[in-house]
Amino acid sequence: MSEATQVGRAAPAEPDLPTEPALPVVPAQGAAPERPDADRTGAEVAPAATTAGDPAQIAEVDERSVPQLADGVSLCGRYEGAGYTDPRFLIARADGQMILVSELLHLVASQIDGHRDLREIAERVTAACGSEISAAGVGFLIGDKLHKLGVAELDEPVAEAPKADPLISLAMRGVLLPAGVVRVLAAVLAPLFQPVIVVTVLCAMVVADVALVASGSLDAAFHASVGDPAHVLVLILLIVTSTLFHESGHAAGCHYGGGRPGAIGFGILLIFPAFYTNVTDAYRLDRAGRLRTDLGGLYFNAIYIIGMAGLFWATGFAPLAVFIVLSHMQMLQQLLPLIRLDGYYILGDLVGVPNLFAHVRPFVRKLLGKQQPGEQVGAGLRPQVRLLVTCWVAIVVPVLFLSLLTLFVRIPRYLGTALERGHEFWLWGLDGFAQGHVLTGVVAVLSLFVLLLPWMGGIAFAIRIGGKIGQWYRRKHPRHVPRHRAPVTRNRFGLRTS
Repeated sequence: MSEATQVGRAAPAEPDLPTEPALPVVPAQGAAPERPDADRTGAEVAPAATTAGDPAQIAEVDERSVPQLADGVSLCGRYEGAGYTDPRFLIARADGQMILVSELLHLVASQIDGHRDLREIAERVTAACGSEISAAGVGFLIGDKLHKLGVAELDEPVAEAPKADPLISLAMRGVLLPAGVVRVLAAVLAPLFQPVIVVTVLCAMVVADVALVASGSLDAAFHASVGDPAHVLVLILLIVTSTLFHESGHAAGCHYGGGRPGAIGFGILLIFPAFYTNVTDAYRLDRAGRLRTDLGGLYFNAIYIIGMAGLFWATGFAPLAVFIVLSHMQMLQQLLPLIRLDGYYILGDLVGVPNLFAHVRPFVRKLLGKQQPGEQVGAGLRPQVRLLVTCWVAIVVPVLFLSLLTLFVRIPRYLGTALERGHEFWLWGLDGFAQGHVLTGVVAVLSLFVLLLPWMGGIAFAIRIGGKIGQWYRRKHPRHVPRHRAPVTRNRFGLRTS
């Protein structure tokens, strides 16, 4: 069964920078938000810098140097509803990444217009924040912080800015609907978020569910659908179309709040196929707007369920009743905040922390006894928020570890079963096409494809883990290249020359 993700918010990604963080992207309904559903794609949150740096680190700079913002950079204002002790501000890059920075860095960036030199910027920042900062301090913040984040440049142009690369994110991505098409679709569907319509839809879904359960027709519907190739094919089509409609809900919710949704696409989250919507721009919205974006997919699932319930009562077609049950199960799955599904982004926006996974590393370091000085789970967060984030981390880390360990241990058994079932599907398809049963053959081919997807996702995830391990090893064991030494010769007097 496909997953949906809000990948659209590139769930905030946390670059390995000394102090300043970069936000990421959301997953799909199946995979929900990287804001893949989070490609709120693009940014991860890193801790923001709050000082002008150690004076000893500030090199001599020309006060007349004129910094510039990188091409396509825009300042998005304050991150509303944040769970941090100090304000955080958003900066958008041309590549779609959102960067979460401190008030000081945002203030410095806001004074860069391509004409003011460092001295004038320092004077303006000093007047605005009430604390004196020198031109050299501004030069340090731009050169050591904003430049590394791909936001501004001083002496040298921005090369390759850091990008969010979370371990648990969509792999093997592709685009189904480009951003332009999605924005038109979102504008058409956005009126469905009018409060009166929302209340009506939710009440109608409750009535439809109660009526379906009270009818006693579910058991018969399952018996009629299981094993019937035509019914199975209809179920697959309904699940895929409802998942795409789910993604449209994220896009429409983002548009309703004033954001600009991006493309709708597909990928694999861990080992599950998933759709995603790029709603990274939702980070610009207030908390209500972000939550509307998060819940938009589930809301559109409810709309789809009502439509299918009406068709079921009109036709009595069994797969429709089965689909309604499966849709509710999928919606419950989406609410789990363990990985980048809708529930992950809902929790993050409720507490005001856009990248919860950024707080896993300090927790793991503490468990391993390798905690660095001053490092703690929830650093920089308000006390209540820190408690909630710590509880979330304490639950997620063992659950994911045990799940991955169980999966790894059972791989041989799963592989044997997959090969056996794959052979059966292959023979089933050949037999179906040979006898002219096209629907049977199509269902067999689709079943074989779905069977292969988790293994493709598992391979992609293993490659990603290997890459992360390789990066860690290279950081811990940097390669030292010996400096070239010119050959030593001696002249006829026995003196060394080079």
